Amino acid sequence: MFIYRFLVIAFILLLFIQVDVNFAQGNSEIPATKIDEPVSINGMLDEAIWKEAQPVTGFQQFEPNEGSPASQRTEVRVLYGEGNVYIGAILHDQRPSEIQQTLGRRDEYNQADWFLVSIDSYFNKRTAYTFGLNAAGVQFDALRSGGGGGGGDAPPGMDPSWDAVWESAVSVNDEGWVVEMRIPNSMLRFPDTDLQTWGIHFTRRIPRLGEVVEWPLVSRADRSNLVARFGRLTQIENIEPKPNIQVRPYTVAGLTSQESLQDPGRADVSTNMDLGGDLKIGLGPNITLDATINPDFGQVESDPAVLNLTAFETFFDEKRPFFIEGIQIYEFSVGPGELLYTRRIGAEAPIIGATKLSGRTESGTSFGILGATSGSDFDPSRNYGAARVRQQIGSVSEAGAIVTGYDAPSPDGTGRIQTASGGVDWDIRFLDNRYGVEGFSAFTHRNWTAPGRSSSTGMAGKVWLRKRQGILNGFVGLDLFGDEFDPNDIGQLRENNFIANLYRLEYQINRGEPFGPLRRADVEAFGIQQFSYDERLNLGFSLELTSSWMTMEFQEIEFGMNIERPFGGYDLFETRGLGPWARPASYQLVGEFNTDERRQWQVQPEASYTWHEDGGQGYAFGFWGDWNIGTRLNLYANLEGEWEEDVTAWASNESFRYTGSEWEIGERSASPDQLADGEYRTLENQGRLNTIFANISPYNGNTWYTPVFGRRDTRSLDLTLRSDVTFTPKLSLQLYSQLFLARGRYQDFKIMQDWDQLAGYSSYPKRSEFSLSSLQSNVVLRWEYQPGSNIYLVWTHGRQLRESLNPLAPYGRSPYGRSINQRINDTFEIFPENALLLKIEYTFLY
Repeated sequence: MFIYRFLVIAFILLLFIQVDVNFAQGNSEIPATKIDEPVSINGMLDEAIWKEAQPVTGFQQFEPNEGSPASQRTEVRVLYGEGNVYIGAILHDQRPSEIQQTLGRRDEYNQADWFLVSIDSYFNKRTAYTFGLNAAGVQFDALRSGGGGGGGDAPPGMDPSWDAVWESAVSVNDEGWVVEMRIPNSMLRFPDTDLQTWGIHFTRRIPRLGEVVEWPLVSRADRSNLVARFGRLTQIENIEPKPNIQVRPYTVAGLTSQESLQDPGRADVSTNMDLGGDLKIGLGPNITLDATINPDFGQVESDPAVLNLTAFETFFDEKRPFFIEGIQIYEFSVGPGELLYTRRIGAEAPIIGATKLSGRTESGTSFGILGATSGSDFDPSRNYGAARVRQQIGSVSEAGAIVTGYDAPSPDGTGRIQTASGGVDWDIRFLDNRYGVEGFSAFTHRNWTAPGRSSSTGMAGKVWLRKRQGILNGFVGLDLFGDEFDPNDIGQLRENNFIANLYRLEYQINRGEPFGPLRRADVEAFGIQQFSYDERLNLGFSLELTSSWMTMEFQEIEFGMNIERPFGGYDLFETRGLGPWARPASYQLVGEFNTDERRQWQVQPEASYTWHEDGGQGYAFGFWGDWNIGTRLNLYANLEGEWEEDVTAWASNESFRYTGSEWEIGERSASPDQLADGEYRTLENQGRLNTIFANISPYNGNTWYTPVFGRRDTRSLDLTLRSDVTFTPKLSLQLYSQLFLARGRYQDFKIMQDWDQLAGYSSYPKRSEFSLSSLQSNVVLRWEYQPGSNIYLVWTHGRQLRESLNPLAPYGRSPYGRSINQRINDTFEIFPENALLLKIEYTFLY
């Protein structure tokens, strides 16, 4: 408990550390111009008031030559009044015919000329609202917290899940292109004061030149504090916060087809119709209430198929709009996990309703409250809740707290399970935001109402010391997770029961400036040494070394090495609850290459090789490609393959019984308590079993329950295809398909005698072979027929089959031995599941 007392004391002391309240922001300042009449949004900037406003000029390159003047002139002006903020930009271009006007879906940061404005209307120097427009008129909006630069589906540090309702227009002429935006005050949050100053930042991307220019420029060394380095928008007087009230009802009609259980080979077809809706209400200038009733997320892309042979659950990203919008307020990281993982909500039963209340006070306190209930037939049986608060300290430091709750029927149906978790976290920065101390202290408590079930309480915490700016950055830290710390009822965590010392070092070669044939290069090292919290066992040391290099032709090369347990160490979880196992050391080499990002097409090959100390090895490759064909069609493909050979791995936990004359094994992989007397089968090579079990403690009387390992071979192939056809900025067709094939087998079985010893047993009677075939497809036609209102037409198609051998003879065909061609053919012979959905939603704005 000493470490917990230390964390609490350290937290209290850190609150009184003198932080730099007047954080340096530079001399970048622009006055906003007030207007008395609305501005017409036509992409022309033809009103006289635009010429009266002071322009922002002097953009500098972030890419490719940091600090150099922009190659193309940019002028930006800001107006406000009539309940709106107006942004006008003239983006001069010496070659206007080469401006890339690529259409795409909303929030798709595609290969096109872009202009972005980020507004820190809170002026908290940590988060901002971003509004973007490309030369084809495609809108992009996001919440921004850090990072920067261009490229990819969204610029680093931006969360495009946030959607605003705003108006924009673009035009292209002989001198370049023009952007005009009208952002309602209701889409921003700001204090109700007479005179205000906001943070503001402008970004322009010119892909054919590989150029990203900014005002003001935030250097790569300061990128982790990007929002704190914004310029200032001043002279905002008597601006009135406007309530944001949106009512969005929806109706959905669907048709599903799947194989009949009563008549296999024939389809059962059913239809359904449903109603629901979302509500957003601005309660004052800085507080928003969101609610949803009977939500439907049928337009959301399906989760990909994966092969997971670890002891841990697979966690997928949240994709549902209601939960991803504004979720950053609830984030409370606990090392490798989170205290709130919203994918839990609705995982067991349909969501009946959910609400979120979030806001920020004038004193710098941000808060969020989330509640949800789910159950079949509108019968609430599972309840979820979370409350989060963060307090800004000085200019860039903060501290916060969270509490979560969960109440649901217990898995065995004998009662209910009630869990709670909570904690405090802090991020205290000092010395001009160059250094910081961050950490958390958290708890989980689980209570069963069923008789005979006990409650459990666990603790976790961390303290990290970090250097945040400069060409040499990194941190040193201590993480501690108790063996009963488990937030997985409403959060996510793969591992607990460890104490970890962590170290990271990041270095920008040549101060991040070009040298030789390179535009920039960096190296990074991350090391972690772990011990078990409960048993104080050595869990091993791991080291990860990576380096990335960008050439003058904008090609990027990345390579690295991962070293796991070179000096030995135990795995607490591989045996699925039957004790530690001395996992062999492993070594991995990885590398990838990215082609010139300025082109309309890009490819990225990557490969890795893993070698295990006991002789196992693994190979992996990947090939990613993205191609913009014209201005309306985008094609994406990703091919990944993985091989394992002779990798020592857990196969099952088995029950063994000695009758006094012979050894037997359970027909099912279960503990002796779960097996009846008739569920055992006699084994061969009795003498070998006498030797193996001589030094293994029995489970109960004459029965043993112990892990069985094998040499594992696996093969997997993943082909993912995507295509976006954009007819207009408001009308698009998205196609997605994934073919996933995986197979595996275990051979040369060994029985675990103790933590360090596996004993070979050549007469082990059970075979373990499996295969997984999956084909998933989604087609989504989306039409935004007016701002915030959409019609979706969705078709979902799926085929999935998992095969495995009966562990004991007689055996059927081997699912492992079939060729790829045979397995692809098998996949298309699986009876499909189809769903067709029409969803119409309309947004009322008040």
